Amino acid sequence: MNPYSTQNEKFERVIDVVSNRFSTYGYTRMKTSAFEKYDLYSTVTSSVNRREMVKVVDTNGEVLVLRPDVTIPITQELSHVRNYLTSEYRFYYIQEVFRQSFEKNEKIERTQAGIEYFCESSPEADAETIALAIQTMKDLEFKEIKIEIGHTAFLNEIIGELQLQDKQLEQLKMLIQAKNIGELSPFLQRSGVDPQWRKPLEQLPFLYGKPGIVLEQAKDVLPFESVLKTIAYLEEICRILKLYGLEEHIVIDFGLTNHMDYYSGILFQGYVERLGKPVLMGGRYDELGKKFEAELPAIGFACEIESLVKALQERDVGNVNQIDVKIIYKESELGKAIQLADHLRARNLRVIAVPQRNESMCRMQSVDLIRLNRQESIVVHQGGKFPYTSIEQLEWLGGNG
Repeated sequence: MNPYSTQNEKFERVIDVVSNRFSTYGYTRMKTSAFEKYDLYSTVTSSVNRREMVKVVDTNGEVLVLRPDVTIPITQELSHVRNYLTSEYRFYYIQEVFRQSFEKNEKIERTQAGIEYFCESSPEADAETIALAIQTMKDLEFKEIKIEIGHTAFLNEIIGELQLQDKQLEQLKMLIQAKNIGELSPFLQRSGVDPQWRKPLEQLPFLYGKPGIVLEQAKDVLPFESVLKTIAYLEEICRILKLYGLEEHIVIDFGLTNHMDYYSGILFQGYVERLGKPVLMGGRYDELGKKFEAELPAIGFACEIESLVKALQERDVGNVNQIDVKIIYKESELGKAIQLADHLRARNLRVIAVPQRNESMCRMQSVDLIRLNRQESIVVHQGGKFPYTSIEQLEWLGGNG
């Protein structure tokens, strides 16, 4: 088997699965321009590292960038027609993003799939978004799925009390995110952080694990009113995720941060087996719309298709390129084959028709197989053979039979 073909088919299969799952939650596909004005990303400070942007200059001398992020242009586009939410909006996208990487062998172009759910902040909406992320990973047949949930309020509550420079704050976040306990305490001392804030900062990396235990511990470490409200909010999200039957996939991580600074509430990232880095990242960005003079609270997440394909590796991802119906016909039955294929395609079924002489060349798999012969026509469905005499008898195709 051609390995390139297998990899390509797996890539397309992942996109198909992800797209289908997003659609089942009511999301409609959206597309943004590959080229965006550089000013768009400079408007949203600290969102995308400017050194990572791929810049080009158009014929008028204007600096453009190849799309490094999708959330920002979608939010801007919605702000052009809505200054505030009068109803919810659900969008999903599957398209390329471009970022310069300083890592060797890292590609500039990556395919990203994600959803943007414009809605008021609520435990129900946030839990549903996390449930969608988990369900998508389940659809791809990953067995070990872990979603880490954090919140920007925990770190921001303390950072607001500190007198640190931007570079010091960046290093502090990095040490907490990496749970680098050995360097965190010396760093806090060198930076002159008040002892009353050192203890909760040093405890943040340890606030990691099962929600019921960690959220209780957090109430002692961070006994601030605003933090306690956030903890109650997270407890409600975890309670709802339990109703989805997904609690086994959830852990709380109070040290979780995100380099995309437009996140302003719950944060989460997901891991699956055989990959040592997150395959999906997301969170709530209620303040992003204000950059475009609009009130557009939202939550979303994105996953990188290449990472998902890599995590699948040698895994059989099911019936690659599987279609609904394959029609194998004798040359004398060409007219009937065309008529039948048109009829089934009109019902939105995916259908191919192949002359019998070329059957061995067609490796595409199908849910159902129809054989058209002059003497008899049959449907092969779930291992059984069912003769038929008219198209009307095939109305059950595409269903459960």
